Amino acid sequence: MDVYFTRFEAPRRLRLPIVTVEEPKAQGIRWWLVLSCTAAGGVAIWVTFKIAGPDSREDIAVAFMVEAAAALFLLAFFFFLERSFTTRVTSTVVREVRDRVVAPLEARVDNIATEIANLQREVDVGLQEQTARHHDLVMALDPPTAGSVGAALSEATRLNAIAGQVTVQANEDPHGIWVTFSYGAHFRGRDRLEDDQLLIQVWPLLTRRGPGLLLIEDFWGSGEQLSQVALRLSDRLRKNGARGASNTPDWTVAMRNLQRSLDVALPVEHGGWHLSGALHELVGEDWAITTAGIEYRDLGVVVAVEAIPRRPFPFGRRAETDESTHPTEWDPGMPDGADPDEWALVLSRGRAALERPGYALEAGTGLGWTSESVRTWIPAGRMAKPPHAG
Repeated sequence: MDVYFTRFEAPRRLRLPIVTVEEPKAQGIRWWLVLSCTAAGGVAIWVTFKIAGPDSREDIAVAFMVEAAAALFLLAFFFFLERSFTTRVTSTVVREVRDRVVAPLEARVDNIATEIANLQREVDVGLQEQTARHHDLVMALDPPTAGSVGAALSEATRLNAIAGQVTVQANEDPHGIWVTFSYGAHFRGRDRLEDDQLLIQVWPLLTRRGPGLLLIEDFWGSGEQLSQVALRLSDRLRKNGARGASNTPDWTVAMRNLQRSLDVALPVEHGGWHLSGALHELVGEDWAITTAGIEYRDLGVVVAVEAIPRRPFPFGRRAETDESTHPTEWDPGMPDGADPDEWALVLSRGRAALERPGYALEAGTGLGWTSESVRTWIPAGRMAKPPHAG
């Protein structure tokens, strides 16, 4: 499995020159210039009257008055022309800004508001579609095929709804044989050794899951009927001395319990039994063994996984009998109203399920083994991007 590390660096400060922009100062009236121009004009008029003779002064005065009137007329004309031009330009700029900036921005804001208003509705629709898809996966288990079982297990593993596999009661005796279903592949290091396939493991009566104990397993091929796999498993059970009614799987019971387990584990939109952890197995009608611990339908987690005694390593006889680290008699206290026999079964199965590691390791043949000779079973959906064989 590839492990990717991401290095996060503190943001660097960019060393840029600081530019200070000063606002332009308001220009005041330059009275000295006004006074100078007025004085110059007065002097020019006075000099004109002095140079002209007495007979020409009246004509000069008339010409001066005409030019003054024309100047005032032009001043008024250009004033109204400037106001009209400014109004027209302002209206054009406002229209352009509204059409090119304001209108698209308002439309975008309206679209965002509509998207936000519809966000929860879209989420609800997605949840409904997911619930319908999960319902279809569960209903496709009747009748069961290797493909339908593998698809349901893969989806449940991907959502962490199950702990990579599901164990179910396989006949009417809750103390009898149990069957584990898992869909995945073997890996050696980073190399995938095979395509994903459906693994069935059978745990006969009076055995406890752990190293060196009796375990019968086989693969359910994509083109096989369940009856073919069941016959092979039954033959292996008899060859290993697991006989009797309690050690005879009832595959109708097993598949119904598998369907119910996946129906409980896969998340639904509303209602249902919402587990606090990924499901290992259901015990009876109201008990569940999950990665969070032992759960009861109406109470949630009644025994947290941290409270369950852990199996020490190595798994030797001395470690098994060490009461300080692995007490054989352990009872965290039965909840009110629980059936004593069912509670004892729940404790036994919960302890067996939560003591063992999450993945199965299979050592290669030979006198010794190394990391290169160990095969690891990894459920499909557990790895987002499984490595392929080189």
